[in-house]
Amino acid sequence: MTQSQALVILKTGVNVFLTGEPGAGKTHTINEYAAYLRARDIEPAVTASTGIAATHLGGMTIHSWSGIGIKSELDKRALYDIANNKYVTKRLQPAKVLIIDEVSMLAPGVLAMVDAVCREIKQSADPFGGIQIVMVGDFFQLPPIVKAAEGSAQGALIEETSARFAYDSSAWKRARPIICYLTEQHRQDDTIFLDVLSAIRCNVFGGAHLCHLATRKIDLHTAPQSTPKLFSHNSDVDRVNNEMLAMLSGKAHAFAMS
Repeated sequence: MTQSQALVILKTGVNVFLTGEPGAGKTHTINEYAAYLRARDIEPAVTASTGIAATHLGGMTIHSWSGIGIKSELDKRALYDIANNKYVTKRLQPAKVLIIDEVSMLAPGVLAMVDAVCREIKQSADPFGGIQIVMVGDFFQLPPIVKAAEGSAQGALIEETSARFAYDSSAWKRARPIICYLTEQHRQDDTIFLDVLSAIRCNVFGGAHLCHLATRKIDLHTAPQSTPKLFSHNSDVDRVNNEMLAMLSGKAHAFAMS
């Protein structure tokens, strides 16, 4: 699916899961849709599952936006308190479109709690209180961090203990999002390299891909000095950085952080 085709679907107001490989233009498509909404005096709620992702979008975390914060469960009292928080209701009451980026890192229970809060504040039984939900992400990438199963506390309104990913959530199933899978590639035009990356991503890496990588292999001593180095452990990174710093001339200065 192209970005323009996904935009046509988004503009119909249906719930959408926008996905695709890295470089397919998910963020660009969302920005285009947000611009379309703002031109019609509709301000979308732009959120993400993590603080870093939210910063990149110029939005806030879905946890802060919905008022659930660090809660792992929601009982009637907690739901009442959130629904009567003037700051939360001021955000949610006028909301018509909710964008959740990096949804692959969102635990299913969190999505269910957001759904419950939206329905309570909007006083609507529709999924997410009738707000259009646009979930963006790639489930081939980072999964959510989950704690060991501890069982739900007494009085909890949401049971998602056996689910791992957001698409397993009862809220996702009720929302019934249309899947828009972007297939264009805007970040890389080396088709062979893209084929290798896609094979790794889909776990279909084979002999042909390995042979291609083998042609790119060189001995360490023949590598240019300016070649970036990647390490799996911080200790190796620190070692190389210290070696490079030791080569610099001049006196070292230490600055105390405050």
